Amino acid sequence: MDACPPPANERAAVQRPARVNSAPRPRAWQGVLACAVVAGLVTAAVLWWRPVVEARGEYLAFGTRVSVQLRAPDREAASRALAAIGPLLIHDHRAWHPWEPSDVTRLNTALAEGRAHRVEPDIAGLIHAATVGDTRSDGLFNPAAGRLIAAWGFHTSQYPVRTAAPTAQQVAALRAAMPRMRDVRVDAHGVASSRRREVQFDFNGLAEGYAAAQMRQLLRAEGIDDALLYVGGFVLAMGRDGHRPWTAGVRGPDGVLGVIDLRDGEALSSSGDYQRRRVGTRQGGGHIVDTRSGRPERASAAASVIATDPVLADMAATALMVAGPSGFDTLVRRMHLNCALLVTHEGDVLITPALRDRLRPRDDTVGGGLRLRPGAGPGGCGETGGLPPIPVVPPPSGGRG
Repeated sequence: MDACPPPANERAAVQRPARVNSAPRPRAWQGVLACAVVAGLVTAAVLWWRPVVEARGEYLAFGTRVSVQLRAPDREAASRALAAIGPLLIHDHRAWHPWEPSDVTRLNTALAEGRAHRVEPDIAGLIHAATVGDTRSDGLFNPAAGRLIAAWGFHTSQYPVRTAAPTAQQVAALRAAMPRMRDVRVDAHGVASSRRREVQFDFNGLAEGYAAAQMRQLLRAEGIDDALLYVGGFVLAMGRDGHRPWTAGVRGPDGVLGVIDLRDGEALSSSGDYQRRRVGTRQGGGHIVDTRSGRPERASAAASVIATDPVLADMAATALMVAGPSGFDTLVRRMHLNCALLVTHEGDVLITPALRDRLRPRDDTVGGGLRLRPGAGPGGCGETGGLPPIPVVPPPSGGRG
């Protein structure tokens, strides 16, 4: 029987001389099957030994550090991807900024004046995502409440915040006029309008997850399937770190609680009140504001969520901070979270079974202090209750260089 020819792109590297065999000649389909088997083995061997370029990029955006660790098929693809991420993040930072001049602040001005305003597709995408987060969290995640956030001094890059806190009368007035994302509409032409002039967008609670999802789109376009993306307290895994899964730390108020192996497509979002705070506060002075009380939340010190929807994971971690231990179970069910964790100021750690089974605690104290709470349902971190992932819109082409 004649030897099977190697795949066309590998013929220069693999040679198989013909052999003389006295056995009866196989039928045509048998020969095709044998060739396919050998070709598959050759292809698998080539893919196994294919060289991989490891590369890393460091950036600054949203007032935090962004890190990209990737494994690319060649140096050119790695260089193109890392070079393109910079303009992407510059665009997002400038377009989404909640208080410096940006597309978002121009939209906020128009809505405050009762005017409709045309927005770019990525801003429309943020509004849609935020509306989903508001609805699923029953208002615990509310990016329309920018006025309340600003009143507490959190529209700043300087921490701890030293400005005067709003008075009780001011807080009461802001609560009475509290807008929701359902007050906003974006039509098919990208024109945004609101029935409430009090709407003021602050997308900081989903910006990291949304930007990470955009970065994943960019990497995939360059043929890169393996990467670990860090955007502040947010981590998104693509593929694997060679023959191992990517590993990330689960953060708490006193450092890393433990580590976890992230599977392809999983996002780990961590939120807490231990970094951005008002001066002189130990509990209840963090930058996450509870729109129900009109004040910074007091019950939670840190929260983490793992999900295969990066935008949902980011919003859910913020919502968990607001929900606190008393609202943990309800929010986990509403947002269909199977992997969630909450740390209280008293040191209690509420955790779902699926996350408990995968977390490798830092020490025995953490491992023994876990309070098991039910997840949204059976299955692992990727279960979404049948809900579709939140769509992510890339920035305008000019924003990507």
